[in-house]
Amino acid sequence: MQKIQIETTQNVMVEYEIAGVGRRIAASLIDLLIISGYAIAESMLSSVIRESAPGLNIYLFLLLILPVIFYDLLCETLMDGQSFGKKGMDIKVVKLDGGQPTFISYFLRWILRIIDVMISGGCVAIFSVLINSKGQRLGDLAANTTVIRVKSDASLEDTILTEINDSYQVKFQEASGLSDKDAGVIKEVIDLWKNTPYEELQDKVALRTKEVIAKKLGITTDMPPLPFLETLLNDYNFISNSSKS
Repeated sequence: MQKIQIETTQNVMVEYEIAGVGRRIAASLIDLLIISGYAIAESMLSSVIRESAPGLNIYLFLLLILPVIFYDLLCETLMDGQSFGKKGMDIKVVKLDGGQPTFISYFLRWILRIIDVMISGGCVAIFSVLINSKGQRLGDLAANTTVIRVKSDASLEDTILTEINDSYQVKFQEASGLSDKDAGVIKEVIDLWKNTPYEELQDKVALRTKEVIAKKLGITTDMPPLPFLETLLNDYNFISNSSKS
């Protein structure tokens, strides 16, 4: 689990756990369901009013569509850095300098979602969060913010640690060259694969991660991305545990 220290306005250093990619994606999916439900209700209401008061169509459309467009901006501004999805996943937006995020902070995060999420299908946001040591996507970098977990109920499954049998055979000795941060990124990608229903997104993220890690370690292999990453993480855990015993 990646953690970050933030200095409060009272000059006190407080440590927070950075929200993982899987948790952030889950929050986005919850928000998407809410927006979709609202859009369906909006469509039904519009059809009723369209017949009874045709002259109000354009005004009604604008009134109903604006909350969809500005959903994230409105939620984070009015709900102290949370949307309904973020609230459900116990995560929130905070400033790295310890201050309270301003409307400008939330606006920068919202406007850059066009690049982070919409144009790239979420790939830019995911890679930025995975690579950046503070869990920031482009919008966070511009706003000097990050997303943290409000509650921490970490278990073994939340960490890079896995139980490895003593008879386990290491396939890639190069795994010893991984850092804890590298292993954390691999764990996040594996969790993303298991918890995200979008296969195209899964494939892109896993393949790109394999390419980056394999190049760093000097590994050449034909293994598919997910088995490679799982094997590498197991190798890392076995080698790390062996060195401590």
